[in-house]
Amino acid sequence: MRTPVLALLTAAAIVAPATASAATMIDGTLGAAIVGVLTNDNTKPIGAGTTFTNIFTFVSGTGKQFSVIPVGIASPITLSAVTATKNTAVNFSSSFGSFLGTINSVDVQSATGSAAVKLTSLGTFTPFGALSGYVGGPASLTFTFNQTGAAGATVSGSFTLASPPVASAVPEPGVWVMMISGAGLVGAVARRRRKKPSADA
Repeated sequence: MRTPVLALLTAAAIVAPATASAATMIDGTLGAAIVGVLTNDNTKPIGAGTTFTNIFTFVSGTGKQFSVIPVGIASPITLSAVTATKNTAVNFSSSFGSFLGTINSVDVQSATGSAAVKLTSLGTFTPFGALSGYVGGPASLTFTFNQTGAAGATVSGSFTLASPPVASAVPEPGVWVMMISGAGLVGAVARRRRKKPSADA
């Protein structure tokens, strides 16, 4: 009786790791074209604070494990309104997965007769459908909006999804150290001022 049970447990131990390793985090990039971009204020050029909406968004390019997704209007994406303000939410859904994140950087470039807004968002991509063999994880969404001409001129847009996130979207370790050190210094100065006796006493 022991031998069949032992054999069964051994077989289960061999199968379990194989099943667990089959679901890996998705790795690759996906580009999308944003068609019919509208803004919340067409009396001024695009810039920080502009909210972008769209009529239609579709997959325009894929890389690595995203290459199973067809390129073109056969792969539509439902994209939320995108506001060029830090810490605002952004998301999309599609037949192959969804993204939920927040804007963490806003870069505006403007010159006479043209303006460009680049936004980076960090969040989580959850694959399903054609990508259901993978597990979700951290991802970045980088938007580019361009406007050529006077205020109210046509705006073109696109985004790139990267899983794992692109390096530029994740703060450098040195930046974290500086932020934490700065907060500690401010706290130390505040404590010292509280302990210091007043000159009038």
